Amino acid sequence: MTKRLLSLTVLLIIGITGFGQNEEMLTTIQNDPLLSYGGCNLLNFNGTDYLVGVSAVEVGNKKISVLTRVGKIKAEREVSTFINGSDITSRTESYLKEELTTVNDSSYVQTTDTFVEYIREDSEGFVKQMQPAGFWYSDDRSVFYYAIYTEVKL
Repeated sequence: MTKRLLSLTVLLIIGITGFGQNEEMLTTIQNDPLLSYGGCNLLNFNGTDYLVGVSAVEVGNKKISVLTRVGKIKAEREVSTFINGSDITSRTESYLKEELTTVNDSSYVQTTDTFVEYIREDSEGFVKQMQPAGFWYSDDRSVFYYAIYTEVKL
């Protein structure tokens, strides 16, 4: 019981403080036109250059633990793609469904078209040493943004 209470307290503190966010760094990221809605770029903050990755995750009914986990992985992917590039392949499939319905000697055909697009991105890289800058929500709280950064020598 004590262990559960401690875990809940830690999660609550983390949720409130945003993983020890550096508020100045986070504000700089949020105000950057290339990073504020997700992506990756170099950023100069207080005279030091940083590589910053930002992810955008649709909130839906996800809990904060899921949002931060998915946000971290997607931000790492943004950085990896920025550094190493990526191979992107896509394909579109079309499905046509016709359904014949008969009611009281009367029949009609209902046709449904479905288009599905598959996009696959392959990227490589090692970004596990990056530290979290923090997170924020869109104005309508439908999108969760998660930022990571690391100092770089240019």
